[in-house]
Formats: sequence, C-alpha cells, structure tokens
Amino acid sequence: MGTATFQLRDDTMKRIFILMGTLAFYLMLTGLCLAKLSPEERQTLYKAQLLMHEKKFTEAETVIKNFMNSTQEVVNAKTYLMLGDTLYQSGKKKQALKVFSVGHATFPNNEFLCLNTGVALYQLGYYAEAGSHFEKTYSLQNPAKPELLFQAGSAYYQGEKFHESARVLKYLLAKNQNPQREWIRLTIHALIESKQSKQAESMLLRYLNQNPQEADYWKLLAKLNMDREKFFEAGAALEICYKLVTPSKSELESLASLYSYQEAPLLAATTLQRAYGDSPEPAQSIKIAALLASAGRIKQAIDYLDKHAGTSSVTMEKGKLLFRDRRFNEAGTVFRQILKIKDEPEARFFLALCAWEQKDWKQAKEELKTIAALKVFKAKASRYLVVLNDLESARIEINK
Repeated sequence: MGTATFQLRDDTMKRIFILMGTLAFYLMLTGLCLAKLSPEERQTLYKAQLLMHEKKFTEAETVIKNFMNSTQEVVNAKTYLMLGDTLYQSGKKKQALKVFSVGHATFPNNEFLCLNTGVALYQLGYYAEAGSHFEKTYSLQNPAKPELLFQAGSAYYQGEKFHESARVLKYLLAKNQNPQREWIRLTIHALIESKQSKQAESMLLRYLNQNPQEADYWKLLAKLNMDREKFFEAGAALEICYKLVTPSKSELESLASLYSYQEAPLLAATTLQRAYGDSPEPAQSIKIAALLASAGRIKQAIDYLDKHAGTSSVTMEKGKLLFRDRRFNEAGTVFRQILKIKDEPEARFFLALCAWEQKDWKQAKEELKTIAALKVFKAKASRYLVVLNDLESARIEINK
C-alpha cells in the first residue's frame, strides 16, 4: 500500500470528520428536524446544544442521559446523535461508538447514525466494519454522494478486505463518467492486492493510454509487473515514471537492485550514479565500480574510482581492479601507496600476489611472511609460502 493511497484516504476522512463534528449543531438550527420531537426532548436538545457550544461536554452528556433514563417514550434518533456527538467531542470515542451503534440498531435507516457509527469505528481502528457502514450510508443517501463509496473502499482496503475494496471501487467507477484520479489509483491498488492482476492491468493500461503523463500510473504498472515477476517490464515502467517526476535516492537504489537482479550491471551502475550524484560516499563509489567491473568495464570502473578517490578503501578497490585486469605493475604501485600511509595487511597480501604473478619470489615471500602470523591471512599466506619454499628447495637441488 502506497503513501499516496493513504494520503488520499486520510483527506477523505477529514471531510467526514468535519461532517460529524458539525452534525448536532446543524440539527439544532433546523426547526423542521426537531418539529416531531416532544417538548421535553426538544428542550433537552436545546439545552445540551448550548452547553456544547460552551465546550461543557460533560454537563451536556448528563442532561441528555438524564432525559433518556427518565422518559417512557421511544428516544428519537436525533437524541442518539446529540449524545454520541457530545461523547465523541469530549474524547470518549468508545462510548460514542456504543451510543451510535445502539441508535443505528434502533433506527437502521437513519443516514447520520449509520455514517457516524462508521466514523467512530474507523477512528477506533475497526476499518472493515467502518467500510460496511460507509457503504450502507451511501445506499441510504438521496442523492448519494460518490465520495462515500470511495471512503468505503478505502476503509475496506486498510482493513485488508481487498476483494470488498475492489468490489465497491469498481462500482464507484462504473457509476461515474469522470472518476477522480485517486479513485482510479485506489481501485487498481485493490485489484492488485486482491490478486485480480488481469483486471488491474487492463484498467491501468486503459488509464495510462488516456493519461500518459501520470507518473503514479507508471509506478503502479511497475508494482504490478514486479508482483508478477516481470522484472524487465517493471524496470521499463519505472524509467518512464522517473522521467516524469524526480525520483528519490531510495527509489533509484531500488531500481538499481532490480537491474542487478536482471543481470544488467551496467544499467544498475548508471542508475546508482544518478542516485548518488557527484559526491558519492566511499562505499557508494566502490559499489558502482564493482558493477562497472562486472559489466566488463574495468577501465571505466578504475577511472570512476580515480575521480572519487580520497580514502584507503577506495584506493584499495582500485588496486584490486588493476590486479583483476592483470595490470600488476600499476596494482603494485597502488598497494605500496597504501602501505606508505598505513600498514594495511590486505594491501600487503595483494602486493605479494602482484609480485607472485611477476615471478618476483623474493618480494612475494617477504610480504607473505609479514602477514602469516595474522589470523585473517594465516591460512592464505601459509599456502603460498609452502609453494615458495618448495620452489626454493627445488632450485637448491638443481644447483647442487
């Protein structure tokens, strides 16, 4: 689930919270809404509304509860709404949910009780149940507000009821000729998460054809292809996406990993160069150089390390690349430069290997004996020293 999806969902929830927070006040201002109430119930709601206006929520709660406990008549839906809103605004969300739920059970066709029950459920983390109430509220509205179906689909989605989310959102798109972009995006997300990949791809390609400049759609297509292990197609979609919007460093790193997985190290290296810019850290320089080298671009890798030299780790990597390229004189020079600054056992080991390759047995033996006592190099150095000793013995035998 993407950050953009959650942002869209949260923005819609804010609009519903505003509706809930002003609901009781709206009812009090509309005489028609209160006309059918008994004088006592009407007076109770007026008094409670005045207390709420002064932020005296506990006193308003007490007034309403006293009336509800004393009356012999059926409590009106508006009284449940007022009490629930009072509790909600005073931070008693669980109690508000209980009141709204009882009111909704008593008046199942009351749009506002259904809606507010859904909002309270959502706020308490019961997302799938909230989605069900938002969906039902939509069916009770006249005219029905399509945004509420979007919120139902979003709540189902967050509750991981992806099939329900996709069902509601597909209905929303079918009912509206000009659907909003966030509706489309969330529908595609829901289809992907509910494993309806063919429908997701069909919808995505249709909207991409109509809106080729929408970077989010290309990113969704990449996700869909990743989920289906179509990595080449995923990389191509991300490349288009990142031409439309500037990618973050982490996004480029992920794309580079995708290229590495596809065994395309040159593309991976190029992508990481975009990610790290002109001043990469030493470890980043080494990573890029390693990718260039694995692509057969040894000279390019060495030139890149030269450009971003400055630490012993980068210099060491340059020496190793020269060694791999069988440029033993140059590699030896690099390792000696390191040893002038610091007695680095790894540099000494590779210097010994350079001497070995050049048949300079004396220097090779000297370097290997220097590091043979070190735990990390003991086994490696010993193997080479055994061979050198055998060679030396053979030469002595020949010269006898």
